[in-house]
Amino acid sequence: MSALLPCPPLDTSAAGLLSEEDVLPDLWVWHRQGLRTALVTLVGIDGAAPRPLGAQMAVAEDGRHVGYLSGGCLEQAIVLEAQDVIRAAQNRLVRYGRGSRYIDIKLPCGSGLDLHFDITLCSEQMSTMALYRAARKGFALRSSLSGGSSQVTLLAKDAPRLCAREGDVFSRVFLPRMRLLLLGSGPALTALARLAQAVGLETEVWSPDAATRLAIRSAGLEAGGEPRLNEDAIDRLDSSSAVVLVFHEHDVEPDILARLLRRDCFYIGVLGNRAVHTQRLHALSALGVDAEDLARLRAPVGSIQGAKTKTTLAVGILAELMAEAKARHLVA
Repeated sequence: MSALLPCPPLDTSAAGLLSEEDVLPDLWVWHRQGLRTALVTLVGIDGAAPRPLGAQMAVAEDGRHVGYLSGGCLEQAIVLEAQDVIRAAQNRLVRYGRGSRYIDIKLPCGSGLDLHFDITLCSEQMSTMALYRAARKGFALRSSLSGGSSQVTLLAKDAPRLCAREGDVFSRVFLPRMRLLLLGSGPALTALARLAQAVGLETEVWSPDAATRLAIRSAGLEAGGEPRLNEDAIDRLDSSSAVVLVFHEHDVEPDILARLLRRDCFYIGVLGNRAVHTQRLHALSALGVDAEDLARLRAPVGSIQGAKTKTTLAVGILAELMAEAKARHLVA
């Protein structure tokens, strides 16, 4: 038997809507506490469904659970089923809704949902997943729906990013948690930081303005304020990262943007009207940034045109950012 991999500390303090989409941290904590658990995955959809293929719930033997697989009509039944699977100590594939043996459980949409209840994940597999997550590496959990075995595999760079069922095997893809780097100052930056925190994004803030840093910290976030933006903050950005610049002194932006455009961020948004953005593009061109990279910039930023308050600006930016994340399959 191979030795267990060391498992990095788990951050289970992140609140927000996205925490309901990511059930692994709770699953790991319950496993460490010695509780038997079940990982429940939506592996088949016959018709329409409120949740995507690969949506998950984690259930502990004492009934604690996280995640959701319907609009609220199935969750309690799933918890009871998971507890029964845990007691029986054998994985199970269950159909709910259309074609189900549970004729008393109705789905308003009239569809059929296939759920896989997996109670076989071992400490080594959970440690491997935690290590990949800490290293921001994408991975897949490949489960045999009839054989009762699962395998954790690191995703190749060109591997599909979508969950998929191929015959008896279901591949549940896990990508790095979305990261948001906020740069700038003022009330709009603070509002965006608060909203990103509420949603559950991994958020980092840098501001040269002391008042903005104080407001950010009052929201429970750290805010760096070194005279020059730390290179490490940019080097940590990857394809699951987004950046928003909220500067009112736009002359500080070109050098920062030139560095950001060398990274593989999926979204780079910049505050300012069209006239300001035209000047920005000229400055970046003078620094040698090519047209293809310039086209990656979102400006004016946000999906709410003409936003004039910090709230509408922050909501519009986050909506645009999340729409781009969905288009890239970073969120469902």
